[in-house]
Amino acid sequence: MLRPSSDLLDSSRAAYRRGVRAERLKALWSGWRAARGGVSRLLGGLAYLALLWGLPLAYLVAAFLTIDLPARWLAHRGAWGTRGALLFLAALALSLLGIARAVQDAPPIAPVRPKFAKAMLGLSWVAAALFTVGDLAG
Repeated sequence: MLRPSSDLLDSSRAAYRRGVRAERLKALWSGWRAARGGVSRLLGGLAYLALLWGLPLAYLVAAFLTIDLPARWLAHRGAWGTRGALLFLAALALSLLGIARAVQDAPPIAPVRPKFAKAMLGLSWVAAALFTVGDLAG
């Protein structure tokens, strides 16, 4: 009995192997896309958590450095030299970003009401002023 070998006939062994190979490649490719999407979602979630936990503390530190470094310079105390100036500029930029977001009524990143977020931002500035007074007094 003669075995058909034409590509037009799907009963040949070569066509079967090509089909199996194509299906395996398709499954492998879809698994790769699913894994890549899962890693992307995981990294996005970790970045969101870092912002959620770190941004309020970063705003507090930025408010403190924005008030404390110029007060140290005015009191002729050590303020880390050039590094302190760069730190002051970075803190000022972060502080202005937080104030601009509060003025524009941008929704906070943390799952709190905007009014609460604004109150916490204001309290961070009050705490920064108190920390600066304590730093200069000590």
